[in-house]
Amino acid sequence: MNKTRPLEQGDKNVLQQITSRWLGVLTSAPPVDLPAFSCQLVAGEGRSKKLFLRNQVDSAPPLCAERAGCGVIFDGALYNRSDLERELGNLPSPPAGNDAEIILAAYERWGEEFLKRLRGAFALIIWDTSREVLLCLRDPIGTYPMFYAEDRDGLLVSPSIEVLIGQPNISASVNRAALADYLMDRFPLMEETFFDAVSRVPPGHVLHVARDDRRSYRYWDPAPGDKVNWLTPDEVERFDELLDQAVSRCLSLGPAGIFLSGGLDSVSVAAVAAHRAAADGITTPWALSLVFPDTDVNEEIVQRGVAAQLGLPQVLRRFYDATGANGLLAGAVGLNSFLPAPINNTWLPAYHALVREGKAHGCRTILTGSGGDEWLTVSPMLAADLLRDFDLAGVFRLWQTARRSFRRSNFALLRALVWTFGLGPLVIPPVHKFVKRLAPSLVRARRRIFAPPPKWLAPDPTLRRELEHRWEEKSLRDTYTSDSLYLREAKTGLDHPLVSWEIEELFNFGQMAGVRMLHPIWDPDLVDLLYRTPPFLLIRNGRNKGLVRDSLRRRFPDLGFEHQRKVEATRFYASLIYRDASNIWQQLGGGRALGTLGVVDERALDSGFDKLLARRKIGEAHLAWSILNLESWARAHAS
Repeated sequence: MNKTRPLEQGDKNVLQQITSRWLGVLTSAPPVDLPAFSCQLVAGEGRSKKLFLRNQVDSAPPLCAERAGCGVIFDGALYNRSDLERELGNLPSPPAGNDAEIILAAYERWGEEFLKRLRGAFALIIWDTSREVLLCLRDPIGTYPMFYAEDRDGLLVSPSIEVLIGQPNISASVNRAALADYLMDRFPLMEETFFDAVSRVPPGHVLHVARDDRRSYRYWDPAPGDKVNWLTPDEVERFDELLDQAVSRCLSLGPAGIFLSGGLDSVSVAAVAAHRAAADGITTPWALSLVFPDTDVNEEIVQRGVAAQLGLPQVLRRFYDATGANGLLAGAVGLNSFLPAPINNTWLPAYHALVREGKAHGCRTILTGSGGDEWLTVSPMLAADLLRDFDLAGVFRLWQTARRSFRRSNFALLRALVWTFGLGPLVIPPVHKFVKRLAPSLVRARRRIFAPPPKWLAPDPTLRRELEHRWEEKSLRDTYTSDSLYLREAKTGLDHPLVSWEIEELFNFGQMAGVRMLHPIWDPDLVDLLYRTPPFLLIRNGRNKGLVRDSLRRRFPDLGFEHQRKVEATRFYASLIYRDASNIWQQLGGGRALGTLGVVDERALDSGFDKLLARRKIGEAHLAWSILNLESWARAHAS
C-alpha cells in the first residue's frame, strides 16, 4: 500500500515519498467514509480507541507499521536510519524503505526517550494502545508541519491545515484575534493558527495525549532548562564537519538546486554541496540565482563568480522577468489563495520562477541558506549582557564587528548597541514592572498614548477586549529562566511563531511547486553546535559569521568575502510596495473581507490606507503590505 520511490543516487537508506495529503484519526469508532479519502486501521483493533489513517486517494500515503497493538504513521525522510539500526542491533530486516518499522522498534526499545535521537524531516504519530498514549511530533526543526483539531468523535492530526478543515465537523472559521494581532506585529501564539479550530504542534515538540492529560513539550533542545553547556574552541572546530553532514543529508534526497544569492549563507551551502557532490559521485547541484535590478542589492558578479569557481551549472533570472508583468506583490497576493496563513515571504513569487527552472533541469529538492541569520551570527542583544557586566571592551569589540559587517553609519550602530540592544532592555522592563505594580493605569495610558492601535483596527468591542486580554496574558507568560538577554534572544530562534510560520510556508510552497524545500543550516546537529558556541567564537577576525568567512575566503580569494557586508533590500522592497499597492488595493475594492469579520472599520481603513501610501515612508511600507496581505488572504479563506 505504501508508495515510495527508491533514490536514484546518494544514501539508499533515505527514501523520498511523493507528496501526501493525509490525517491520523484517534477515535472510538471508524471514521465516516469520505468519497475523496481511503481509510485504514493502523492500530488498536479490539480496543476502545483506535488509530486510523485517512488518506486522499490521489496522493501517496505515509508509511505505517504495527506490532503488538502499537502503531506508527511516518511521513518524510529519516536521516539517521543507519545509526538507529546499528544501535538496535539484531533487528529483523524491515520492508525496503519502511522507516516506520525502524521507528516502531526504537520506540519499543527506548520508549519516549528515543525521540531526541531522531534526525530528519518528518511528521510522526505513535499510538501505544497498552499505555493509551498518543504521541504526535514533527522533526526537531519543524521542516514538516503538524496540526490537530477535535470533533465529537476524536482527535484529528495532519501536516495539512487544508485537509483538517476539509473534514466533517471541523470548522473553517478564521481566527479574528490572530488576524488583528498580525496587523499590530503581535504574532499569534506558537500553538494557534489562523483558523479557530486548528492548533499547531510547535517545531521540536511532541503532543502527548493520555487518558486525562494533554500536554506539549520540547523533546529536542540544545539547552535544556536554558542551561547552556558552552563549547570549547576545539569543539567549535567541528563546524565544517557538521555543515558537511547537514548538506549531505539534503543531497541524499535526490538531484538538487540551490537558491544562490551573493550572501554568505547560501554561498557556504553551495560550496559544501559542490564538494560533497564531487566526493560522493552524485549529480552536481544547479545554482538558481535571482538578479535584482537595484544596484544596492544586485549581487550578479558574485553569483556568477561563485557558480563558475564551484563548477555549478547556473540559472540566472532577472527579477522583473521572474515576477512577470503583474509584479511581485500581485504574485504574492495570488499565492494567498493556496496558503494556510498570510504569506510571510513576499519574495516567493520570484523564487517560484527559479524553482520551475530547477525542475526543468531535473531538480527534486531545493536547498536554501535559511537559518544563517539566526545561527551563524551574533545577536546584538549580547550588548545588554556586556553592559550589565561592565565589559566595555566587549561592547567596543561588538561595535567594531558591526561596523565591518553592516552597511550602516557608525553612529547608528553605536546607538543601537548602547541603547536599543544595551541599556534599553536592561532598564525598561524593571521600570515597567515597577510602574505596573504601583499604578497599572499609567501603563495602560502609556500604551494608549505612545503605542495606540490604529483607529481603524478592531471596531468590534468583543474583539478589542479579546486583544487587550491577549496582550495582558502575553505579559504574564513572558517569564524567563535565564538572566542572559543574549540567550533569551537565541531561544526565540527556536520558539518564535515566525520561525515555525516561515518553515511551514516553505514546506507548502515546495508542495505547490512539486519539490522538497530543505535548509541545511537548520540541521539540528549544526544548530546544537552553533547555539552552544560562545558568541565571540562566532566572531572571527572581527566580523559576523566568522565561521564561514574563513572557509569562503580560502575558496574564493578574489571575491572579497572577508570584507563583505550584509546586503539589505529594505529600500528596494519599499519601492515595490509603493509602486503597486494602490492598484492592488483598488482591484481588491478595499478592506471588505476584514471589515465583514469585524477586524477593521472598512471606511476608516480606506482613508487611513490612502494616507499611508501618500506618506511613502520606508518604515511604513511593511504596514501597507500587511493590510494588502491580510485582506487578500481573508478574501480567500473567510467563509
